[in-house]
Amino acid sequence: MPRKSSGQREGQRKRQERYRQRLAEKREPEVAELDTAVAAALARLVLSLEAKTAVVGSKAVLDQAIVDAVAHLRSAGFSGKASGRLLYRRLVWLKETFKNPDATWLQKRGCNL
Repeated sequence: MPRKSSGQREGQRKRQERYRQRLAEKREPEVAELDTAVAAALARLVLSLEAKTAVVGSKAVLDQAIVDAVAHLRSAGFSGKASGRLLYRRLVWLKETFKNPDATWLQKRGCNL
């Protein structure tokens, strides 16, 4: 979420603004958008696995991607248990969002009342 400008480091703020403008003109994504796209692709893979339309071997790829993601977060000093729990929660959110874009806040968290 963007913060309000304090007036300090105005030169850096303007350089960053120009950089982002150039990216927008070239229609080139920033790293955050790339990360979101990868997470969304994994969520779509989960949907394909649930619908039994995924390519053979996809489950193994998904499982290994999750194990590798948690291992990466652990090596960065984060709790493996918390990382796995949060990663699972994020995948459920994305999966439910793709399955039903009009889902409620609870439904996107896997709670169907």
